[in-house]
Amino acid sequence: MLAGRTAVVTGIGPGMGRDISLQLADHGADVVLVGRSDRHIPGVAAEIEARGRRAVGVQADVTSLEDCAHLAEVVASEFGALDILVNSAFHAGRMEPFATADLAKWRRPIEVNLFGTLQCTQALLPALRAAAAVTGDARVIMVNTMSVQSHEPNHGSYAASKAALSSATKTLALELGADGIRVNSVHPGYIWGDSVKIYFEIQAAERGGDTTWEDIYAERAAETALGYLAHSSEIAGAVVFFASPLAKCVTGTSLPVNAGHWIAPSA
Repeated sequence: MLAGRTAVVTGIGPGMGRDISLQLADHGADVVLVGRSDRHIPGVAAEIEARGRRAVGVQADVTSLEDCAHLAEVVASEFGALDILVNSAFHAGRMEPFATADLAKWRRPIEVNLFGTLQCTQALLPALRAAAAVTGDARVIMVNTMSVQSHEPNHGSYAASKAALSSATKTLALELGADGIRVNSVHPGYIWGDSVKIYFEIQAAERGGDTTWEDIYAERAAETALGYLAHSSEIAGAVVFFASPLAKCVTGTSLPVNAGHWIAPSA
């Protein structure tokens, strides 16, 4: 579905960024891999190249204007145009109650999740417009979160930053549609993997007694319609859908990908 297309994926690590990149490559796209650290980029690049696709690594912090400009230069020099941008870089924020929070430290997730994402998107707009001018369809996909739809105590810094991004995503969809650029977002809930397992282990230890991380998992999974927590490789499938011609008429949409943990109210 994506043969001959070029994608940029930010936030390359061992989880979501990797899985999105590999699935884009599986469907034929060449991928520019962007990470604040280059720790995981070479390994993911090797996996993409083993699939017969091209991979270009760029070490960049999306909160840096200079790094975003450098990324845009690499995309322009290596590919000329950009068909797909997946904004997966994020900051998890601080888990703390508002009443006693150091609000100065709430600025970092906003800098990354909102301004960094928008800054990266703005820097790559010329390349996206160049692709859309030829094909009539370029795509921006934001990786957002269920936390903006189902709020929990102590998650304010993260949810606020992502809620702002959710609103901005709809504005971008309205403004960039005339250029042939679609802008959508996926909203995962718990993303099953090592980091969530560690989180559940901490919760089990805090609860004490004979509680295990498996008990915590079972409780969270029971809250979903499908009875399990989705893995990042499954969430990547929704990103591929938005990136593909199958979603050519879809823009400004926020898609829950959470195994039915939160279901939107009826219209």
